[in-house]
Amino acid sequence: MKERHVGRQLALTLPVILAPILYGLTIYRRLPARIAIHWGVNNTPNGWASRPMFVFGLPLMMCAFQLLVLLVPRGKQSAPRFERIVIWLMPLMTVILYLATAQIALGAHIDVWRLATGLIGVMFIAMGNYIPTIPAGYSYGLNTMRWLSRRAQWPRVARRLGRWMVLAGLGLLISLALAPAVSIVILVIACVGLLVAPLIAK
Repeated sequence: MKERHVGRQLALTLPVILAPILYGLTIYRRLPARIAIHWGVNNTPNGWASRPMFVFGLPLMMCAFQLLVLLVPRGKQSAPRFERIVIWLMPLMTVILYLATAQIALGAHIDVWRLATGLIGVMFIAMGNYIPTIPAGYSYGLNTMRWLSRRAQWPRVARRLGRWMVLAGLGLLISLALAPAVSIVILVIACVGLLVAPLIAK
């Protein structure tokens, strides 16, 4: 990704990630001093942050992650459609999860497990649809795609990975109507499949 493109993407995405702070300021006095920011499978809080850390710190932390995503070195090959999906994941997830966490802190009842599972499912489907558009030899950080292309014929691997991610995403969305344990099993199978699929492609 060229430097001017990186600068443009940062200019578009960082304000979106920071925008929830404005909402946090409007409800700052109503928020408790200690806010739950992580939950277990049974929706029981098991991670907490102070009010300033939630309102200001979490968006700033997400900005740091976004910088990492955009500034990781790429090779000469590009995958613009796939990269568009990747660069907007952090902003959209930050806004949704920030607003949901704030509402829970204010007393709203939100099923965090199902919200998170649904987001992961949508993310899998979106990424799975665009993985087949990644060209052979594409590199990101540790040259992952180059390594895969040496191990198997990349277009076939890409199609297999894409189908697998879409199926996993659909499975996660269907599991929202079932017990959380089903979502966990589907997620584990999906992750194992993503690791194994490139190795068994022929």
